[in-house]
Order: sequence, then structure tokens, then C-alpha cells
Amino acid sequence: MPLSIIFSLIFLLAFTVYILLGLYTLSLDPKKIKNRLFFTFCVVLSIWTFGYSVAASAPDYETALLFHRISSLGWCALFGLQLHFIIILIGKKSFLNKNTWMYLILYLPGLFAFYAFGLNGAVARDLYDLVPTVVGWINMYPVNGWNLYFVTYFVSYTGISILLLFKGSKASTDPNTKKVTFILGFAYLLALIIALLTEVILNNYSSFFVVQMAPVSILLPVTVIYYAIRNYGFMKPAMTHSTEPGRILSEVNLTKYYKYISIAFILGSVLAFACLYYFNHQSLKSTLIFCFMLFLFGIITQLIAELPSDSDLRENIFTPLLALSVPLITIEFLDTAAAAVWAIPAIMVIMSIVYHKRRMMYFLSVSIILTQIWVWYKAPTMMVSINGADHLARIGIFLLILWLANFVNRVYIQRLEENEAQIRFQKIISMASASFVNVNEANIEGKIEEILRLGGEYLQVERGYFISLSENIKTQVWCRENIESSPDSLRQVKAQNFPWWTGHMMNEDVVNIINTADLPAEAAAEKAFLKQFNIESVGSMTVTYKSRILGNLFFTSEKDSRVWQEDHKELLQILANLLKDALIKVEAEKEITYLAFYDGLTGLPNRTLFKNRLEQAIHLAKRMEKFIGVVFIDLDSFKAVNDSIGHEGGDDIIRQVAFRFTECLRKQDTVTRFGGDEYLILVNQLDKIEDIRKIAENVMYTLHEPFTVNQQEFFITASAGIAVYPEDGEDADTLIKNADLAMYSSKEKGKNQYTLCSPFMKDDVLANMRLTNSLYRALERNELSLHYQPQVSALTKSIVGIEALLRWNHPELGPISPVTFIPIAERTGLIKPIGEWVLHTACSQGKLWQDLGLPPIRIAVNLSTDQFHNSDLVKTVERILKETGLEAKYLELEITESAAVNESLNIVEILHRLKDLGVTIAIDDFGINHSSLNRLKSLPVDRLKIDRQFVYGIEEGSKDEAIAKTIIQLAKNLKLKVIAEGVETESQYLFFSQHSCDEIQGYYFAKPMPATEIEPMLINNAAEAI
Repeated sequence: MPLSIIFSLIFLLAFTVYILLGLYTLSLDPKKIKNRLFFTFCVVLSIWTFGYSVAASAPDYETALLFHRISSLGWCALFGLQLHFIIILIGKKSFLNKNTWMYLILYLPGLFAFYAFGLNGAVARDLYDLVPTVVGWINMYPVNGWNLYFVTYFVSYTGISILLLFKGSKASTDPNTKKVTFILGFAYLLALIIALLTEVILNNYSSFFVVQMAPVSILLPVTVIYYAIRNYGFMKPAMTHSTEPGRILSEVNLTKYYKYISIAFILGSVLAFACLYYFNHQSLKSTLIFCFMLFLFGIITQLIAELPSDSDLRENIFTPLLALSVPLITIEFLDTAAAAVWAIPAIMVIMSIVYHKRRMMYFLSVSIILTQIWVWYKAPTMMVSINGADHLARIGIFLLILWLANFVNRVYIQRLEENEAQIRFQKIISMASASFVNVNEANIEGKIEEILRLGGEYLQVERGYFISLSENIKTQVWCRENIESSPDSLRQVKAQNFPWWTGHMMNEDVVNIINTADLPAEAAAEKAFLKQFNIESVGSMTVTYKSRILGNLFFTSEKDSRVWQEDHKELLQILANLLKDALIKVEAEKEITYLAFYDGLTGLPNRTLFKNRLEQAIHLAKRMEKFIGVVFIDLDSFKAVNDSIGHEGGDDIIRQVAFRFTECLRKQDTVTRFGGDEYLILVNQLDKIEDIRKIAENVMYTLHEPFTVNQQEFFITASAGIAVYPEDGEDADTLIKNADLAMYSSKEKGKNQYTLCSPFMKDDVLANMRLTNSLYRALERNELSLHYQPQVSALTKSIVGIEALLRWNHPELGPISPVTFIPIAERTGLIKPIGEWVLHTACSQGKLWQDLGLPPIRIAVNLSTDQFHNSDLVKTVERILKETGLEAKYLELEITESAAVNESLNIVEILHRLKDLGVTIAIDDFGINHSSLNRLKSLPVDRLKIDRQFVYGIEEGSKDEAIAKTIIQLAKNLKLKVIAEGVETESQYLFFSQHSCDEIQGYYFAKPMPATEIEPMLINNAAEAI
């Protein structure tokens, strides 16, 4: 084989390398300027090498000259592109953006050179001196201006490129970038030396001829770039994606498949050109046309790979293209009966195997069968002649078949692995989800560690972390088996020390992948930190809920920078969501637990937790034979505080009180807000009862200092009651109840003190409880009755009215004083039905006496203050009057002075409405409260009743006499009647009769008596009146 053919094949091989490497680099990331520039760089190199390949073994001078001129497009444009690529490579893109005129310097010299060496034929003939030699046609580079211009251009631009690479290597902080740029600069230096020797020096200044190897020498820096791509992620590809369900090929593999077919067409065109032109010596023109068609098929297939994957457009273009290639290749090799006639259909079938649609197989089958029928028709018999070209073609075809079969095999294995990975993925998700079903506050940390283990094993990393931002959950760390436990410093990472990392990792709903080698310059702190612990790659996901960051989940790998698959990202998102749900559930449970056992205002234990602790303390005290104290505290007159500063200010004081109580007690004691302004204190493990007094005094002392709210000072007092275990009760409820009793005793004694529970208090409560229970049945059992006491004229001593007084005759306890049972009736709400019964019974009795022929007299009935809370009071009185038939003017309603002056009730309006019915109104117990004269004049009253305490003192001192005289005079001035109640002696009677008191009521005339007993007195009174 001639040396010229060998060198042509070497150039053709370099052409193949350049075109394939250019397409590969572009496919990694077509959007990056770096990748596009390197692709263009490889294209012009391939033009240069293809031109040299044909020119080296050209049959004549004109052909050699033509392809030298064609190759000039490559070597004229190359060096400007080369410098441009290196400027971008070392990170000086901003320099070009600011100085756009630099693009003229980069590309204008090459354009001038191409015009002279390629476009202008007349000039070009003078610039080439082509000499046929044993190694092929060689250009002797005649000495002229254009050749000197070009040598200066390519040497200076290449020299600048080398200097920039060495300078960039020195300035770079990244060790990988430093290493790559240095080796690349050295490779360019070697390429420059080889180019100068073979292109200029040896052929012009020595006695022997050398093939011009400049385009081949550039394989050195190109190889370095390919090495950087494969080993350092230089111009790295996008991450791979998993296969969609129901498809053999994923989007990435389908794109890769098209690129493999593209490469097969391109390699086939190169192989065909070598066989047909260099070995079989076919016409250059026909060979170029055929090989160009195959090359074009390869380029079209490369473009098909860039079309959107979610449409059928790719298949619709590729299927007819593949079907068309079968007859094209078969017809070309038919005359020689070469192996292509039989092998090419087999290659095409392999190409169609991986498609999930049958349409391609149908089209291809039709094309293959029709082509073979046509071959049978055109050449039923053929003599097979095999030469070196056929052997080369066979080897090439078998290599293509093996290469494509290897791709199909890898796709099949990858699909199996993806299926297995999907099963493992689903299993991991199922296990993680099942693990978190019963998560709670007690096991949350163990569950997090389990999820880190599952995630770490699936991702095949060394460590997993969950950095919690909650104070109640510790940072969790998982390490793979046989991997050293993570250093403590890793557990204590502070976000403020790593601003770049924090900014990227804390984005919501984003999976962050950080490869240590790829960290930018602004992440120098993060990079140093990761390198310190041999971390090469990190996959992280921020756990958030409603824009609130709960923590950060991340996994670290100590292996070289790895590719994180889509299912890895998906797993991180799912695990983060599981963690979010678990953390929110635990937080909600904690909040529910807190609300169930703690007071929302003060943070103190509530009554539920207090009772639990008290019951536990009782069990312990029983074993230890100790005392327990329960202190019930109520703030005195706290309503006035709320009224003056509002409820927010009142809440502030309640919190301050809680704080003071807590501070003055021992750790084993418990303070509880029982409700409103009430507190309970549990005092544990007392040796003697006297100790509780000291603690109670300390608690009361804390209230001596004023409370400050909104820059105002308030003095607060409290009343406290103390119950002691076991004297005052042996269970929680009894102790709290008895402490409450003692507290009310403190209130009754004047407030601002504490009282210990006593047997008397408990007996009094039991008696009240018994009376309360009996009072509920008193009406239905007819235990209630009315006694009547006459009211007589002070002048005539005749009966002018009768007051109905309620009496209760208990079947076991005998007569119960109204002073005892009326408050019980008011407290229990029984005053309403009892009051109605009293009113109805009194009115009925008055009407009955009238029906007996007795003169009508006034019936006085007492109304309780609580009855005024009843909005139907006026209607009730009206109804009873109608039911009994008593005229309203014979009914007098008595209200106490305290009720009359109570401005919180709408007393005046109600009294006016009662007055409108025709009844008369009397104020009972007048003089014992602080009535306002202004208030008194607004009331529609008819009568004042002087309280008996002033009547009793008439005989003892002048003060009561003065008060009684004043009240009588006041009534006269207001044109009101006056009645003195409680008159028991003649001297008392004489005093009031002499001082113009209208009426007298008391034992001096008659005690209260049943209706049957007072009836004779009424008859006698009527007779005397006649």
C-alpha cells in the first residue's frame, strides 16, 4: 500500500475523530457557549483533515490544489476559534462581552487568510507550491507575503492561547481546573512545535520531505479535553432520567440511540469512502456523492435527536430515512457483490429492535424485502470477488454490528436494572411510609434514623443527616456499616458560617445537588469544609411547611463526584415530605398535649395536670407518711382591675402573679391556674402541718409589691384557703374542695389573708349541702308556708296591711330560718319558682279574705334581687294578679335597699313597669346601705321601711334616734310613707308615733302567724273600724 494512501487514511481517521468528538461535546450541553465553540473548533479541524486526506493521494495537481483550498477553510478559521474557546475556558467571557471589538481581532485575520488561500483562485495558485512525493502531495510554502502573514497569524494566536492557558492554570483555585489547563497548554505547545516542523521548517529547510501533520498534531490538546470531559465533568452532560413506564428507552437513551445511529452513518460514510476511493479506486465524484449522502443521513439523525421527545415527529422523520438507506447502500455495492448487500439489512434490523412501536419494523421490512427482490431481479447470479477493500468493509461492518448490538444489550440491561431499581424504590418508599404511620414524640428520633438508613442504603452513600431546627429534636446522623461515625463538628454546622450553602440548600421544594469539585469561588468556605471531611458530593432537600423551615435532610458521598439520578431526587423529595408530615404530626400532638395539660395564658399546669400530680403526691405521701398542702388562692376584687385596665392588662397581671408564685416555691411544688383569677398550689412532702403556714405566708408576701402594667402600678391582694392531707381529705377532689371552702372563709373574714380548713367549715358545708338537696323538694312536699305579720297605723293602731313572710318547716330539722335558706335558694336558682309560689299564695290569700267579707287590705310580698334577673318578672306579677283576681292596688312589692341602688340591674325601668300595673313599691331595710338621694328620687317607690337595727337602738342611744328621725323627715319631704319594722316595746312605739311615723310592724303588736291565726285579728279589726 503506497505511503500516500496510508497518510490519507491517517488524515481520514483524524477527520472521523474530530467530527465525532465535536458532535459528542455539543450533545453534552448544546446551550453552553463553551460546548458550541468546541464543536465549531472540531468541525473546522475535520474540514482541514478531510481536505488533506484527499489531497495527499490526489491523482493530479488540480485535485490536490482544490482540496488544499477546501482545507484552508479549516486552518484559516481554526486559530481564531481556538483563542476564543480558551478565553471562555479560563473564565474571561466578561472581557469579551465588555470589549466586543475583540471579535474582529479574533476572526478577521482568519477571514482574510481564507479569501487568499481558498476563495480567490488566482491568488491561491501563487500561494501553493504542491510537489508530488512518495508520501503524497506536499505544499512547499513558497516565501511570499501571504504565507508569512498566515505563519505569523497561526503562531501568534497559538502562542497567546498557550500563555492564557498557563496563566489560567496558575490563577485557578480549583485543583482539577489547574491540572487540566496546564496539561492543555503543554499539549498545545507540542502541537505547535509539530506543526512548525512539518508544515514549514522540514520541507523548506531540509533535504527530505515530511507529510504536513499539523491537523493531526492538534489531536494532542483535543485528547486532553476529552480526558477532562470523562474524568472531571468538563462540559459535563445533564443528569440522566429514568425510563417512562411502558417504554423500552428513556428520553435520554432514545436521544443516545439516535446519536449512535448518527455515528453509525458517519462511520459508514468514512468506511465507504476509504473502501471505494482509496482501495477500489472508484470515481472521486461518485464516491463523494454517495458518502456525502450517508454523512448527511448521519447529520439529519443527529438533528432528529434534538427534536422534542414528547412528539412522534422524530420517528416520522427517522423511519423513512432508515428505510431509504437500505436501497441506497445496497445499490451502491451491488456491482461488486460486496458484503454490504447482505450485512446492511442486518444492521438496520438491529437499529429497529429497541423501538416500542411496530411502525418502524414494518417500513424497514418492506424496504429490505423489496430491495432484495430488486437485487434478485437485477443480478440473479453474481461472482464474488474479495480484495483488501472487501475485508476492510467486512471488518468495519462487523464492528458496526457489534457496536450497535452492544448498545442494544446495554439498553436491555439498563432497562432490567431500572425495573429492579424501581421495585427497590417502591419498596423503600413503602417501608419508609409504614415506619412513619405510628410516629409520635417518643419515637420520632428513631424513625428519623430509620429513614436516613433506608435512604442512605438506596442512594449508596456513606452518611445521611437530618439537621432539625426544632429544640426538641436532635440532629440525627446515619453512617453506613464500617464507616466511621461522623465527627461532632459536622453535627454542629452553623448556617451563618456558610452563606452560599445556606442560600442554595434552604430553597423550598428544591433538591440541591452539590459536587465539591464544581463549587464556585464564592463557596470557598463550603468547599474547604466538605474537603475536610472527604465529602465529594451532597444531595440535600429542605423540609418546609407553609414557608417555615423545619430542618434539612441531606446525604453525603465520599466517592468522586457522582451523577444523581432522577429517582434519587424523587426519593429525597418523598423522604422530606414524610419527615415534614411526621414533624407536623408530632408538633400537633405536642400542642394538643400542652393544651390538655397546661394553661394557655400563663403556661402553668392546668387543673387536669394538677389533679394528676396531686393524686401521685397522695400515693407517695401515703407510703412516706408525709403531709401534703393544697392552697386555693383567689385574687380579691379582680373584676375592678379588669374594668380599669381591660382584659389584656388583667391577663398581664395574671401572668405576673403566676411568675411570682412559681419563683417563691420549691421545685417539687406545683402552681396551677385553676381558672379566671384562681390559683391552686400543691405543696409536697411536708413533715408537719405548721410548715404549710410558712409557705402560705411566703406566697401571700409576694403580692405586697405592686404590679406594673402600661407604666401603671396596681396593688393586688388575695384570699387563700389551705387543705392538708390527710386531715382534710384523702383524695384530690376533696382536698381541692376543702381548700376552696377555706378560701371563701378568708373572703368572709375580710380578704387579704389565708385560712386553714377546719372541721366546722366541713360540717357547715355538709349542712348546707343537705339543706340544698332538701330545698329542691320543699315545694312539692308542701314544706314551705307563709306567715303573715300585720302592719298597723301608728295613730289608730288599726291593721292597714299585712306582710307575707316565707317559712320552711323541715321534716327532720324543724323550722329553718329564712336567713339560712333564702341565700341557698338564690345561689341554686330556686328563688324563681319559690318567689312565684310566695307571690301567688299571698295574692290568693288576700283575695280569699276579701271574698270572706273582710275589708280589703294591702298584702306586702318581698322580692329577691335575683328575681330582677328574670326578664319576665313584670309579666309574672301581671299573670298572678289575673289568676288570683286580686286588684293590683292591694299588692305591695318590697325590695331591699341594696337592690334599689344596684345600677348594674335595670331596676328603675322594671319598677316603673311594675308601678304601671298599679302595685305599690316599698324599700325594705332602708338605712343600712349607702343610698344616693339622686338615685332615690328616681325610683317610683311609695314607702320606706326603717331597718330594725335602728329601731332596736332607740332606747340605747341618741344616734339611732337621730337616724330614725332623719329617715322619717326624708320620707316626708319625698312625700313617701314610712313604716318602722321590728318594734317590740311600748317606748319604741311611742317614739315613732310621736315623730310622725305612719305605720308600725313588730312583735309589739303581733308576731308572724299562719293565715288561720291572723284571720280573727282581721275580723276584730274590721269590727272596730265599724
